[in-house]
Amino acid sequence: MIFANAWVLIFLALIPLLLISYFTKAKQASLNISLVDSKQSFSNIFDQLGFHLPFVLRILAITVAIVMLARPQLGKSFTVSKHNGLDILLAVDTSQSMSGLDLELNGQVVDRLTVLKFILEDFVKKRSEDRLGLVVFGEQAYTQCPLTLDHGAIIDLIDHLEIGMVGNSTAIGSAIAVAAKRLKDLEAKSRVLILMTDGQNTAGEVSPVIATELAKELGIKIYTVGIGQEGEVPFEVDTPQGPMLVKTEIAIDEELLIQIAESTGGQYFRAKTSQELSKVYQYIDKLEKTEVEVKEYNSFVDIYEYFLWALFALFSLEILLANSILFRLT
Repeated sequence: MIFANAWVLIFLALIPLLLISYFTKAKQASLNISLVDSKQSFSNIFDQLGFHLPFVLRILAITVAIVMLARPQLGKSFTVSKHNGLDILLAVDTSQSMSGLDLELNGQVVDRLTVLKFILEDFVKKRSEDRLGLVVFGEQAYTQCPLTLDHGAIIDLIDHLEIGMVGNSTAIGSAIAVAAKRLKDLEAKSRVLILMTDGQNTAGEVSPVIATELAKELGIKIYTVGIGQEGEVPFEVDTPQGPMLVKTEIAIDEELLIQIAESTGGQYFRAKTSQELSKVYQYIDKLEKTEVEVKEYNSFVDIYEYFLWALFALFSLEILLANSILFRLT
C-alpha cells in the first residue's frame, strides 16, 4: 500500500498530544471527585472503560480520517517476474534535418522523423523481453525515459517526438555520452545503444570519437542507423506566399557512423524503410541474454472509501455511546 498524499500523515503526530492532554485532565477530574465523595470514585474498571470509550473512539476516528486524506492506494497489479532480455537504449536524432521530405510511408512522402518513429514503434513491439530506454538528441542530448519494461510508455514518448525539440543541430557525441552514463552501472551481459541519425556531428561539447571510446571501455555495443537519402533533399519552408519546397544539400557522415559501430562491436545500417531495420533485430537476437528480476506495478487504485466507512462507523458509535443511558450513568 502507498499513499498519494503521504505528507498528510505528519498530522498523526497530533494524536499523542491529544491523548496526553485528555488523560491529564481526566486524572485531575477523578482526583477532584474522589476528594469530594469517595463513593463516586471510579473504582469499577468497567465504569472507567465506559467513561473513556467515547474519547478513544473519537481518537480512532481522527486517525482514520488522517489516513484517508493521505489517499491510501493499493497496486491493482503487482508481479515479480524474471526476463531474459537485453538492455537497449534508443538514441533518436530530432534535429532540423530530420524534416527532410525524401522518404515514403504507406505510399506517401513524409519527413524523416515520421518514418523513424514508425520504425521505432515497430521495433519496440518486437522487443517484449528487453528493457528499453529513450535518449533524444539535437543540439543537446538527454534521457527522456530510463530503461523499462513498460513498452507502452516508450511508444507513447516516441509518438510525441518533435523536430527541433532539443535544438536544430546534431550532437552525436553528446548522445553517446548520455547513453553510456545511463548504461554503465547495469549488470546486463549485453548492453546496446541504437543510434539513429541523418546527418553529421555539428554540436555538443563531447567528441563522438571520445564518447565512443568511453562506450567501448564500458562494454556497450553501438548500432548506428543512417536515415534518409544523401544529396539534394526537399524541405518545406514557410514563405510570404505560403509553404514551399526548397532543396538543400544533405550529407550523412557514414564514415563516422561506421567507425562508431565497428569500434564497439556493433553494426551500421541504412534505414529507409521499416523492412531494412529488420536486420538490426537479427543481430540483436544473437546477443547473450541476461536474466533480470523485475517488479512491475501496473496501476494503483484508491481505497479511501473503505476508510470512509470506518470513519462513519466510529463517529456513529461514539455518538451512540456518549448519549446512551449506560454512559450517562457512569
